[in-house]
Amino acid sequence: MFVFLGPGIVIASVTIGSGELVLASRSGAVFGNQLLWCFVLAGAFKCVQVYGAARHITLTGEHPLTYWSNFPGPPLWFPLLIALPTLAVMPIAFSAISETLAGYIHELAGPLAGQQVGPYQHIEFRENFWGTLILSLCLCLAIASSLKILERVSAFVLGILLTCVIVSVAFCHPDWWEICRGIVWPRVPEYDAWILKEYADTFERRSPWLEIALYLTAVGGGTFDYVGYVGMLREKKWGLAGRTTASREELNALVNSNDQAAKEQLQRARQWTRAPLLDATSSFGIVILVTLLFAILGAEILNEQHSVPDNSQLLSQQETFLTILHPQLKWIYRGGVFLAFIGTLYGAFEVYKYTFIESIRAFSPRFASKKNDRRNGQLMFGYCYIGGLTMIWLPQSLAGNVVDRMTFGAVIGGATLCGLWCFAMLWTDAKRLPKPLRMGPALWWSTLIAGVVMTGLGSQTLLVYFSD
Repeated sequence: MFVFLGPGIVIASVTIGSGELVLASRSGAVFGNQLLWCFVLAGAFKCVQVYGAARHITLTGEHPLTYWSNFPGPPLWFPLLIALPTLAVMPIAFSAISETLAGYIHELAGPLAGQQVGPYQHIEFRENFWGTLILSLCLCLAIASSLKILERVSAFVLGILLTCVIVSVAFCHPDWWEICRGIVWPRVPEYDAWILKEYADTFERRSPWLEIALYLTAVGGGTFDYVGYVGMLREKKWGLAGRTTASREELNALVNSNDQAAKEQLQRARQWTRAPLLDATSSFGIVILVTLLFAILGAEILNEQHSVPDNSQLLSQQETFLTILHPQLKWIYRGGVFLAFIGTLYGAFEVYKYTFIESIRAFSPRFASKKNDRRNGQLMFGYCYIGGLTMIWLPQSLAGNVVDRMTFGAVIGGATLCGLWCFAMLWTDAKRLPKPLRMGPALWWSTLIAGVVMTGLGSQTLLVYFSD
């Protein structure tokens, strides 16, 4: 079974970082345990979303993004709807994650005085310098690594984080009744009075729906991660993925044949769908668990202290999650932060390389070759690196702060596109696969519900974001 834990673990490590250490903790600090439902639903629905697409490439050898070019209407309109916002927000992710860790390094180094450097205040210049160094280091690691190494590093980082937070939550003795109520009772609470008083600059004009947009994307990432995840299955060669592409006619011939060899082939096809199922459910299960644990710690510790991770202090306040056990455990937390964020950036280069390659396959199939894939991957590295550096060095008066950029990326590439993806998979399943290979009733209804809920929540956040 462990052989089939691969790309999903990479996705988990990519999203566990800013998502859990920052945004889940921020949720607990701001709303207590009231938004735990958001993390559970988002994780469960995105697991369904990802598995449906991974199942498709396993059975057909074709990425769903490629088949979506057959959607009724103008040519390529749906693949463009998915791919263009996805590609547009990638530099935001690289800059925001780098700057979050850079701000933490600046805090650890202590307040050092200095003069303004060009258009930058001294602190902003130092954080930009550290962000550039971090992003450059992760680019070098990505160039020198392989998917196998990445999977092992990711699993190691996840193990450390999971162990630490479980111990911390157990020590806090949280109110499990409140936690259960927060998981099963969907609601969008208003800000407490102390939030609007002590953090007025941040939250006074910020709708709680925008916070939900952040949290929905925090769990497991967004479409920019999932296009790449499905493409990574070509390297695993599960089923037909990475081997060949079976047309609808070939699949029909297989399921309609009475030949014993054809029946065995059909049974083998069904068995192969277990590999992406195990990978998706295990990785999203880990993501949901870690997210809930950090949100609970935020509610138990930060909310009680009236302390919210915000602006340049997005990581330092969470040190108390471990120092409540012993002051010297701050070093474990600091080491975990560096491993998590370096792993996030390091893995994001690899995942987004596949995102770009699969987008090219969908728009220009003639460029789909090993030689071109290598070149396109290098172009993706350059785009993410240069785009990330540009966002880092743009003055905050133009680019906004880290949370503002995260919010924009979450609104554009988050729940709405994930919901539309689910609807597209239902259409693809009916059009591309013969009946014996289509989704079962449980998966079909889960995909439909996931599409309705994520599209609804995402549309609400889009409306609030652009109307403010």
